[in-house]
Amino acid sequence: MSTDLTLPRPVSPPHVVRLELDTFSGVDRPALAKWFGALFTDLLAPLCPASVAELVSVARDYVPSDTTPWGPPGYARLLLSSGDFTFSTWDAALSELPPFLRVQLVQLDSQGLPLVDGGWYAEVMLKDDPEFPHQIVVAASRSLFGGWISPVTQQEWLAALRTGAALVRASGGWITLDRVGVRTAHEVAAGVGIDESLFMAAELARGPHWATLLGPRQVAALGGVQEVCTAAPCHLAEHLGGGRILLQLTEHLDDVPPEALEALAAFLQPVLH
Repeated sequence: MSTDLTLPRPVSPPHVVRLELDTFSGVDRPALAKWFGALFTDLLAPLCPASVAELVSVARDYVPSDTTPWGPPGYARLLLSSGDFTFSTWDAALSELPPFLRVQLVQLDSQGLPLVDGGWYAEVMLKDDPEFPHQIVVAASRSLFGGWISPVTQQEWLAALRTGAALVRASGGWITLDRVGVRTAHEVAAGVGIDESLFMAAELARGPHWATLLGPRQVAALGGVQEVCTAAPCHLAEHLGGGRILLQLTEHLDDVPPEALEALAAFLQPVLH
């Protein structure tokens, strides 16, 4: 008996699914290591064509620059190659790096070179300063999912966003499709720079997305938890506690009509650039 492998809808060209969390809170690094390890195991490792693993630390010893908050170009990078990824390895990597921390996990190709286009990467940037924007970013090429991201996988990304938001007490965040670069589509359209966006992330949302996490200040500016949960034009509005609300715009990540984004953008206007 043959197996029907027909996808439930036409497959469009590969794009990127991206999760980001922004926060100004101090981060519990061991707890973050555990969360990141689970996210890696559940979301990224299955997308690697080989058994992923051994964490290799590169450019660990560096000193933050006086001239830019991002530090020098040679920030710490952890490369994933073959072997076993373990919580203890990732936990040790976090604890050994300096207070100003920027780490990127990237999938390696068969030659041992970083594979970002057509692959996946994950990045965490932390600094021991509550007024400094901290970021957690995870992105994967849509092509790795065969062009169609199943509802089960979509729920796994949402679950990671929920737990991560609570862990880092996020000021905002999102999951979206068809996005590349450090700025959101809204920021590009509005002509807003990344520095301004990050340092205003507690007050201003970085755009409407398929999944939009609103932080406490943004929710308050929109009328409070009850008002947002009742009035937001979306498939699902979920209060995560602590004044944070997760808005899921449509049922499926790869089915977001332009008019739905426009309606959400209009609702969020008071907290958009």
